[in-house]
Amino acid sequence: MYKLGIDVGGTNTDAVLIDEGLNVVAAVKRPTSRDIYTGIMGAVDAVLEESGVDRALIGQAMLGTTQCTNAIVERKGLAPIAVLRIGAPASVGIPPMVDWDADIAAVCVDSAIIEGGF
Repeated sequence: MYKLGIDVGGTNTDAVLIDEGLNVVAAVKRPTSRDIYTGIMGAVDAVLEESGVDRALIGQAMLGTTQCTNAIVERKGLAPIAVLRIGAPASVGIPPMVDWDADIAAVCVDSAIIEGGF
């Protein structure tokens, strides 16, 4: 099985495909699109085409992006969210988003803390 890595930056979206021996099979760089999905799929399609690997043979996919960080810093394009924290009982004393700026915390319409995690 292959592993697919995708990194979405402000300018470019990179995709890399590695084999079970951690050898790079193919790597591509595509412009990041305004619609993040289109940019990701363009990079995925390109790396699969370059490698000749069938997408059914991908066992793992990893995604890294600055999009969330940028949206929070710029305070643009923020949609309502819900927060699910997996960490009870250790983390119930501090509610989600308690120390966030009010304008950012306002996008959280609901939250829950459930058992699990460390």
